[in-house]
Amino acid sequence: MKTLQDYIDEVGLYGEKLYLRNEAIRTGLFDKYRVFLMANYPDSASDDIIEAQELAGRVLQVDKSLLKDWITNSKINVVTSDLYILDEGSILTGTRENPDSLGNILGDGLEDLIECSVAPDDVIMYSDNSVYWVDPVVKS
Repeated sequence: MKTLQDYIDEVGLYGEKLYLRNEAIRTGLFDKYRVFLMANYPDSASDDIIEAQELAGRVLQVDKSLLKDWITNSKINVVTSDLYILDEGSILTGTRENPDSLGNILGDGLEDLIECSVAPDDVIMYSDNSVYWVDPVVKS
């Protein structure tokens, strides 16, 4: 799994923000994220904390079998992660996109460090995590 320093080195302040947000959502410990936001994003800190806490309240931990079921049953054709898609701690969001738009959405997502959008089969094929963090709300 990539470290906080990896995200800072490659993406800067925004990478640090996403990493701390992810950690807060997965652990339920928001103090470090809140302090970071107040120091670096004071105008949006309150809204950012509320959004992250709402996601923390609904995010699910699933195994690979349940991940496949979620993708299939929800008819998801794009999976987006907050952090690197293959990292075990990344939070996955599913979307049902118009199939004609997929060429513009999917690309080199496996090479992106943050906000990676990939075909669901790529997540299944290239990852072997013991736990996947999933936002069960599917976007259309």
